[in-house]
This record gives sequence, C-alpha cells and structure tokens, in this order.
Amino acid sequence: MPFVVQAVAQALKRHPNINGTGPMTASSPSDASTWVWRVAVDEGLIVPVIRDVDQSSVHGINRAILDVASRARAGKLRVDDFGGGTFTVDNTGYLGTNLVMPIINVPEVAIVTMEAITKRAVVIETADGDVIAIRPIMNMVLAIDHRANDGAGGAAFLRDIKSALESIGPDSAVY
Repeated sequence: MPFVVQAVAQALKRHPNINGTGPMTASSPSDASTWVWRVAVDEGLIVPVIRDVDQSSVHGINRAILDVASRARAGKLRVDDFGGGTFTVDNTGYLGTNLVMPIINVPEVAIVTMEAITKRAVVIETADGDVIAIRPIMNMVLAIDHRANDGAGGAAFLRDIKSALESIGPDSAVY
C-alpha cells in the first residue's frame, strides 16, 4: 500500500488538476500534501486524512497508514484526522475484488482504488518471439469528476502511477 500511495503522490505532482477539491481545480490546483485514506471498521467505512504524504518516505507512509487505521479501529481518531483531503487512495483489493468503481469523496475531484493482485496469463515479448507467461497483475480504477478533468488526463495519471510502480526494485528507497 505505501508504495502505491507514494506512486500516486508522484503522479499527482505531474497532474495537479486531479489533486484538489471542487470542479474548478484545473485553474486552482491544491498542493499534494493532504490525503484521504479509507479505513474499514466494524460499523462501516470511515475516511480519515493522512497529511504530508508527498513529503514522506515509503516507511513514513506505512507508519502513518498503520497509525490512523489502528486509531480508527480503536475509536480514537481526533478531529484533525478528518477534513481537508484532496485525493483518496482506496484499497478494495484486500477483499479480493478485481474491478470496483470507487465513489468520489466530495468535494474532491478524483479517487483511485487498487484491486487484488492476481496471477494472470500475459504475453511477454522475448528475443525468440512472444510467449505466454503467468504474472501478478493488479487493476487500478480511477473515478474522476469530468467537470475538472477529462479521460485523457486520467489515463495519463494512471499511466504515471503504473510506471512508478513498475520501476520499484531491490534498490528502491524505503526510508
């Protein structure tokens, strides 16, 4: 999860009109520092905010997610854990889903959800030609408010997230 959140933060810096509130964000984008994180609790779903994600390491993001999730489940969230979010990252994949359409948290203008990582047959190009291989695949679904964004911008945003995630390797910084 923290790798995805970091990839989203990087992509939002290149696509600031997707990170914000209200239908006019294309002309007045918000900064990429305030994030919403959905947490499932016994009573349903709550949406606390994690702040300064764009300035955090993968380890820092992970700690922030674990902190807010544990406080949410213990009923110990604070007033400053809510409000001011500019973008939501959702994780329905932990429930095994492969394609869920997330609902935008108004007044935000976009939300992305990650789905379950499942093994699928894919075509791989090799020097000897195309071969079929089994690879782990994760769908990501973006919902956008078309008053502030268009499909081409949304597709470019998802492409940048994908590129960032695919570039993670053993030498990637975590701290």
